[in-house]
Amino acid sequence: METTTRLLLPEVEQALREEPDQLVALTEEMHPADLADIAIELEPDLAQQFVRILPVSVGARVLEVCEWDKRAELFHSLAEHDRDWALKITDQMAADDRADLYAELPQPLRTSLLQDIDVEESRDIRQLLSYPEDTAGALLTTDFVALPATTTASEAIGLVRKTAAEMETIYQAYAVDNHGTLLGVVSLRDLVTSPADRTLDEIMNPNIVTINVSADQEEAARLMSKYDLMALPVVDDQHHIAGIITFDDVLDVVEEEATEDVHKLGAIEPLEQSYLQTPFWDLIKARAPWLVALLFGVMATANVLQHFTQHTNLAQMIIWFVPMIISSGGNSGGQSATLTIRAIAVGKLEPRDNLTIIRREVLVGIVLGLIVGSFGALRTVMTASTRIPSMALSIGCSLMAVVTLGALLGCCVPLLLRRLRIDPAVSSTPFIASMCDVCGLIIYFEIAKFFFGS
Repeated sequence: METTTRLLLPEVEQALREEPDQLVALTEEMHPADLADIAIELEPDLAQQFVRILPVSVGARVLEVCEWDKRAELFHSLAEHDRDWALKITDQMAADDRADLYAELPQPLRTSLLQDIDVEESRDIRQLLSYPEDTAGALLTTDFVALPATTTASEAIGLVRKTAAEMETIYQAYAVDNHGTLLGVVSLRDLVTSPADRTLDEIMNPNIVTINVSADQEEAARLMSKYDLMALPVVDDQHHIAGIITFDDVLDVVEEEATEDVHKLGAIEPLEQSYLQTPFWDLIKARAPWLVALLFGVMATANVLQHFTQHTNLAQMIIWFVPMIISSGGNSGGQSATLTIRAIAVGKLEPRDNLTIIRREVLVGIVLGLIVGSFGALRTVMTASTRIPSMALSIGCSLMAVVTLGALLGCCVPLLLRRLRIDPAVSSTPFIASMCDVCGLIIYFEIAKFFFGS
């Protein structure tokens, strides 16, 4: 919450209890996002009273920008106290935000509200709710300008002017045929600069970037970023335009997907809500399975240590450097995995690039291994108790090998998972680090046996 909003909160609470009529003047200059912050901090009864005092259009914007769980709770309270007011607010909301809100409501309340609203609006909400989650269809809004391709520029400007208040954006109009098939796009600039009698099919751009309703939402974000689009038309299998995705919805997707990938990289099941709003036991369920799985990796490390310490006569000083060896391999693997997973996520790596990536990481790993190995060998000769040529060679060669192996595993595991159609982010750095630990120990002890002759 912003500092100014935090300072206003006590005044808002006092006004709600003593002089509710003063609230409109107090909040009329505030941004809906700041009003949403206040509504979230208020007690449920005061929050719904607060929203009811605001103008309907402002109350709609407040609901649009509220966090989804708080929005559903607040609207539920509004609907129970004043059903007509709640319906007026949703009528003022953007089509996609309205559908998202209805999706969050309990089934009985949703069904009841859908029966009370306008038939066309109800049909629109049901259609938007029918698209699977995380698809382009689930992001689209039906508040866009679609005009027959035979419409003249002057007629189009008039139609845009009449419907502008209801549209998500008016900067682009979409030319369609009688069946709703998307033919092209016309910018507002083209409309106002073209001769009045020219038709849309004469001035439109037919080379339009589109996305199918069933495509993944990440693909929508990638296309809008690549082509620098403010809005992306969404079409069905027959190329009929179903709606548009606007850049503000894509920003939410980017944040959501980035958060999900970060959680997976940390070996955590992605959370549905923010950290503080996630119930305690949901946090346990998100983290415990991964920790147990990682435990088995640590057990394998212990088994390797036990094998080499019981059945060989290696010098005791070899054990002193085990943490340095395994951490270096894990760190190298984590770096490689992070770079590879991120490049895959932003669409910079194609399957045809796999061999190039592997060769590149092996070479990078060798150079990094030489650098790290040199410092490791130098460390051994700087201490009197380990100033032995065979010790320095063991450490140097082992570090070079494990760092190279870490780089190789870090890139290969995400590439393999992508080939298997599994999200590469699940190859989290802790898992790769565990793999590097086991392999690194085997490499280290085998190299040490060679140089020590045991």
